[in-house]
Amino acid sequence: MLRTTYIILLGFLLSTQGIYQKNYPQNDFISPLDIPIKLSGTFGELRSNHFHSGIDIKTQLKEGFKILSAADGYISRIKIAHGGFGKAIYIDHPNGYTTVYAHLKKFNKRIEAYIKKQQYAKESFEIQLFPSATTLPISENEIIALSGNSGGSGGPHLHFELWMDGYPLNPSNFFNFSD
Repeated sequence: MLRTTYIILLGFLLSTQGIYQKNYPQNDFISPLDIPIKLSGTFGELRSNHFHSGIDIKTQLKEGFKILSAADGYISRIKIAHGGFGKAIYIDHPNGYTTVYAHLKKFNKRIEAYIKKQQYAKESFEIQLFPSATTLPISENEIIALSGNSGGSGGPHLHFELWMDGYPLNPSNFFNFSD
């Protein structure tokens, strides 16, 4: 039963790639890191309990690299947890795409202040927030965070995802990444 579920999910992921294949914008996004991009994890990889819905970008075994917004938009979701993505930001963009940045070390000062205020109000480190479109606007190339190793991470890296209409897309279709 579990194997059948994985086969169905893999087929679904592969088939959704075909839906958007002809419409990938090639100049709408910049790289989320200003270092040579090398991947340690690819889109669609089978993990122990799921398919990988993004890419893992190596950060030279170090934390603290500047994470850049891939395009203009606004922070639509922030999630901080001890496991999973750890510290993560979701940015909605005017072209309908959403980018996800996970396993972060810390956020920029403006985002960090917003989060801390909410954490104290809720008296909880672990938090999930859904700011309005006007609360945390972001510009392309703006430093939004520093790379890290938070959550269920096996070492410092940036987990990066691109979504459209509720479906994960392979970020490698938008960028020229090397492995």
